[in-house]
Amino acid sequence: MIIKKRILAALLAAPAALVVAAPAHAQVNGIATASPVRVIDASKAFGAAQQQIQTTYKGAFDQINARRQAAQKEAEPLLAQLDTNKDKKVDDAELKAAQAAKNPVLDKIAALQNAANADVQKLSLPAARAELFAIESILRQYEAAQLRVVTARKIGVVLSPEVFMYAPDSADISDAITAELDKSLPTVSIQPPADWQPARETQAMQQQLAQLEQIRAYQAAAQQQRGAGAAPAPAAGAKPAAGNKPAEPR
Repeated sequence: MIIKKRILAALLAAPAALVVAAPAHAQVNGIATASPVRVIDASKAFGAAQQQIQTTYKGAFDQINARRQAAQKEAEPLLAQLDTNKDKKVDDAELKAAQAAKNPVLDKIAALQNAANADVQKLSLPAARAELFAIESILRQYEAAQLRVVTARKIGVVLSPEVFMYAPDSADISDAITAELDKSLPTVSIQPPADWQPARETQAMQQQLAQLEQIRAYQAAAQQQRGAGAAPAPAAGAKPAAGNKPAEPR
């Protein structure tokens, strides 16, 4: 527990830093960078835990999807009342008008959302707890894996990438730490004891992993949108058909 807290307390500091005690003769070129959230996200143990959670709690995930769909269906007639121009969507102007008029429909929509969110949170608790237990189990092995890399490469100090204005790719040892973790901890349990409570630092790491996944989802969606909006290149000498314009990027 002490090891884990030392790792994550440094990680969550501003600027975040993971520092390994440097020998007296350490030189500037003995500095490396590592991202614990990237290490854990890429580890075999975390990937395997995610697959186990998806299988074990499939019923709960199905219920969550059903609850969200039900809430959306309940909200549709209320949203239609705010859609004054009947274009099947509520734009900013319509929303601002409803807020200015203190339209009671807004309160009804908020109540629906709050009820759905409460139900989703309750349904997701067992899976979230399983994920936290897996994360904490991996974190317990993090410093030992990092130390093996540090010793093998004769590194004096390991810092978070955020503290560097510039560092060559070779300075990043995240992948090397992940490889060490994979050797020593290919899998972890997702079944915590009944009285187990996650550490605050473990919860913070779970949030960072969720943010990393959200960023990836956003980037994937943006890339897909750009691809869908790109017009195919016309053949040499070809002209657009009459009345048609080349598709514009969205």
